[in-house]
Amino acid sequence: MDYKADEKVAVDHGDEVHDAHVAVQLAHDVENQKLSPWTPRMFRLYFILACAYLCGCLNGYDGSLLGGINGMKAYQRYFNMSSEGSSTGIVFAMYNIGSIAAVFFTAPVNDFFGRRWGMFTGAIVVIIGTCVQATSTGRGQFLGGRFILGFGVSFCCVSAPCYVSEMAHPNWRGTITGLYNCTWYIGSIIASWVVYGSSYIDGDIAWRLPIWCQMITSGIVALGVLWLPESPRWLIAQDRVEDAVKVLATYHGEGDENHPMVVLQIKEMTNQIAADATDKSWWDYRGLWNTHSARRRLIGVLGMAVFGQVSGNSLSSYYLPVMLKQAGITDEKKVLALNGVNPVLCFFGAILGARLTDVIGRRPLLIYSIIFCSCCFAVITGTSKLSLDQPHNASAANATVAMIFIFGIVFSFGWTPLQSAYIAECLSTDIRAKGTAVGNLASSIASTIIQYSSGPAFQDIGYYFYLVFVFWDLFEAVFIYFFFPETKDRTLEELSEVFEAPNPVKKSLQKRDAQTVMNTLNVAGDTKLAGERAMAPHDLDLDPSISKVSCPSSFCTNLAIARGPSKEVSNRTRSQKLGVMDQANDEWPARKRLRTSHACDACRTRKTRCDGNNPCATCASIGHDCTYGSEANSRSKNDLILESVLRVEKTLHELRSAIPNGVQLANSPQTNRTNSFSGSSPDLNLRRQSHAIQTPTSQDQRENVNNLENAVLDSMHTSTTESILQWPHFDVFPLLRHDGDSIFYLEQARPPLAVASNPMYPYVDAEDITSMLEAFERNINFWYPSMSQEQLGNIRATLQTGMPSEDTVHSCLCLLTLALGCASQAAEDLRFTAEPDVAEKDRRLRKRKLGDIYFQLALKKLHVAHLQVDSESTQCLFFTALYFASLVRPLQAWEYLSATATRCMLLLSYPPNTHDDEAAERIRRIFWSCYILESDYMAELSACPPSGIARVESSIPLPSTYHTHPSEIVEEESSLYFLACISMRRLLNRVHQLLYAKDTGAAFDHARFPRIVAELQRQLDDWREVLPASFSFSIDTEEAATAAGGFLRQRYLTCKGVIYRPYLMWMLSTSYAETRVPSIPDAMQNCKLCLDACLLHALDLRGFPQTVLIDTWICSLSMSGAMLIILAASHVPALKEFIGSRATLVGSHLEKLFRNWRDVSFGGDSPSVDRSMWLIQQADSYIRDCY
Repeated sequence: MDYKADEKVAVDHGDEVHDAHVAVQLAHDVENQKLSPWTPRMFRLYFILACAYLCGCLNGYDGSLLGGINGMKAYQRYFNMSSEGSSTGIVFAMYNIGSIAAVFFTAPVNDFFGRRWGMFTGAIVVIIGTCVQATSTGRGQFLGGRFILGFGVSFCCVSAPCYVSEMAHPNWRGTITGLYNCTWYIGSIIASWVVYGSSYIDGDIAWRLPIWCQMITSGIVALGVLWLPESPRWLIAQDRVEDAVKVLATYHGEGDENHPMVVLQIKEMTNQIAADATDKSWWDYRGLWNTHSARRRLIGVLGMAVFGQVSGNSLSSYYLPVMLKQAGITDEKKVLALNGVNPVLCFFGAILGARLTDVIGRRPLLIYSIIFCSCCFAVITGTSKLSLDQPHNASAANATVAMIFIFGIVFSFGWTPLQSAYIAECLSTDIRAKGTAVGNLASSIASTIIQYSSGPAFQDIGYYFYLVFVFWDLFEAVFIYFFFPETKDRTLEELSEVFEAPNPVKKSLQKRDAQTVMNTLNVAGDTKLAGERAMAPHDLDLDPSISKVSCPSSFCTNLAIARGPSKEVSNRTRSQKLGVMDQANDEWPARKRLRTSHACDACRTRKTRCDGNNPCATCASIGHDCTYGSEANSRSKNDLILESVLRVEKTLHELRSAIPNGVQLANSPQTNRTNSFSGSSPDLNLRRQSHAIQTPTSQDQRENVNNLENAVLDSMHTSTTESILQWPHFDVFPLLRHDGDSIFYLEQARPPLAVASNPMYPYVDAEDITSMLEAFERNINFWYPSMSQEQLGNIRATLQTGMPSEDTVHSCLCLLTLALGCASQAAEDLRFTAEPDVAEKDRRLRKRKLGDIYFQLALKKLHVAHLQVDSESTQCLFFTALYFASLVRPLQAWEYLSATATRCMLLLSYPPNTHDDEAAERIRRIFWSCYILESDYMAELSACPPSGIARVESSIPLPSTYHTHPSEIVEEESSLYFLACISMRRLLNRVHQLLYAKDTGAAFDHARFPRIVAELQRQLDDWREVLPASFSFSIDTEEAATAAGGFLRQRYLTCKGVIYRPYLMWMLSTSYAETRVPSIPDAMQNCKLCLDACLLHALDLRGFPQTVLIDTWICSLSMSGAMLIILAASHVPALKEFIGSRATLVGSHLEKLFRNWRDVSFGGDSPSVDRSMWLIQQADSYIRDCY
């Protein structure tokens, strides 16, 4: 595929590559090229980069210049300063203060005028600053010159590394960009020896001459940039593609515009640079942090910028004379000579490190070198102490000097080549100038702090100051290990795939292959998906006959997913129908086999040579499906794309399977139904087939069917209470939005839970213990039946014989069980208590306080549960989450729910070697309990990341036989209640996902949602019809027969209100737009169903134990959302008549309930519950004004 220079590539994704065959072939053509770094064209590239390298010399010159003249007696006498102290610190720091001031000017200059003019501006300002500084007659003028100098160098330090990284050949980018920062030592060497030579001159010229010499490199840069070509990436960002092609052909393609390396880079640049246009808005820096990938890039930028200044290297640059003084070396000439030797040694270390960045990689260089630097400072501390304690010990002084030099060499080897290169690599083209400027700001701030503080630190604590860097450098190593991705062997555009991954570090350590290139070019490319790719229809077909998704054997290619599965497709491709390639193009081009790892599976198994064709000769001879070129990166974006496309196609049909088959309850009136809520106690025959937990892949189409059953709640859905508050109908109620803090930040700002340092065990007798365990059994173990009778017996025996003093998982579980039992006693029977009297409140508060004491005692032992991996330790984490939920601390509850879910998935994927049926069933029940609770929390707290438990729930068997209660009837009811909650939660998740998922939900598409709503309501009615008689309820305000039935009615009404809400949203939006005639059949009737559900949901709320103990926080937000919906509808005449005077009863009813709950310490100190109650009160007052 040839690139035509005369065809302009627009910056609006117009020429994105969608042909997977071409993309893979292009990747292999590039890899097949035999390139040499010693061609005449490459030497031309080196020559133009040399001018940019001089900008690094500018910075390095100052580093040794001030360090050198700071040790000159003439300089100290003229300005009346010492070599250390705060006055010296401010002189050093003023340079960086100037750099800080320039930060917000550097990015606009680079983005609007180009990298060349950024370097030119900086060089001119440096010349001005040099003139001011060299002619100084007082300390004020000298500081002013330092400020101007730093201001100008900031432009150079932003423009030059951007230019070098963007002009460097991809094959040697690590070496070329690494050499840029190595030139720091060239400037440092020149400055050191100029200072040393001028020290033999008498008078003030001794320190002025080295400053005047600073104009040499800046003058060369100011003249040289006039003949440099502009960066090709900047040219493409300006839509000057022809110029960019010429530059790349000249310096990367040996003069050939059709060279594969040129073609590949042009396509990758046009694709990636067009994705964002933040570089066109000089004031807009949001591109540095508004996405996950941007934030991970920013972590790398800021980490590298700060660590590169505070690792101790500034000491050896600016304070080397002071360090030598600490070692007992005070002779001026010797100090200046050593100051000149140090950068020479560091320069050779940096050159070697630059060459090895593309060999060893960035992460190993950074991590191992900084650990060695920490060791160097530890040794320097000891030898400095020895040399000061023993002034005549020459060996100690020499050892100190040697370790200072070794530190400089090692730091230069690992860090100097990467300080600018890694920052540039972390940033995409559209934010590279801004990001580099921010990195320069962080570097300058860090450098200012370390330079200013080092002088007083040396003066006050001497060599003990080194110990700070011993521990700080070790921290840096740990931080780099967890947060710095590897950037080796990828083009700048291909790094986008790394940073967009959920775990960039893990993704960066995977091998780059043809799939990487296809992902960068936004090409869907795995041939394994041929025949499995589905076309996403505009409207969902509700025909129940749809049970499979078919696709022609040819490849569906126009599914353009920009930068990974979480991004939107481009505007151009979003409106296009999915297409397929011609059958004639269905064969992959033949290509040469490159290495063993590219052989197909059949050839690799037989250890035969693969010819690289598709099919290869071996596969053709044995009739095997050849997968050459497509097996790499088996868990690629295509797998996730396939999953999402198939999910949309089949979700409605799969809703039917949300309620498992096969259970019948003896006393259920629906004895003819086959469902999990009609029949006898669950047994092994009721369990779905167990599948290994895995991310759906395209290797086995049968696995896709199973994974399509997952009921996932989108973490960015638009059905939260806070989303409702953003409806335009609340613009007329600005008071409702007076506090802009989200629920997440309100909870995050809460003070931590106060835990006594040494809580005492309360005195309880056997009767009290039995009472607490029975309350636990009636409530917690009924709703989330995960504790067997055998476990409860063991706990009872332990408590009666006395709690052991050692910390064990069993003792922690005992305490958590008691804590939840006490909390259950405090929350029981509130639904029948209109207003608890003082004695009753005191009794409940005492029980609650007793539970808090047991919980604090359990927290002291919880560390053993974190360290042990089994069913009981997982149970401890889950019970901790439940108690935090009872304390109405959702963030802490979420934290422990996530930890529990992760532990469950681990144990279900890798079960213990010794099989234990009871432990396996316990883990499954804890898994489903986490699934219910996590989904409940996500319904309102969408800011928290999901654990992933919902994405594998279809692989986990439903609860089976488990002896949780002494009575078989109660045990059966508990199991069926648990299954009912699981089934309802799965249905609720599907409702949220189909209607309110961000970007894909149908709630705002009036052409789609009516049919979806009808199907969802049918599934909801089926769920209710098959409930056993003991859980039955009526759809009115009558009291339910049981607390479990009342709670399930609340779930039913919640689901119904959410299902019919799109009609209400549509009606409100048309009313808001003054459109009078509804165009959707039965729209008004369905709006009435939604409003009725909201009203009944609020009026039927009672003090159900599960609501009070576990769901107070969720309930408060849900009720405030219902009140807001009622308020919005009450201001639309057509809807107001559906509500009637019932709306005036809701506010007082809810206020009374929550006040009673909070009086017994359930949600009394929660800021989000306070916010919800305030919203309910305000909405109630507005509603009353309408009636």
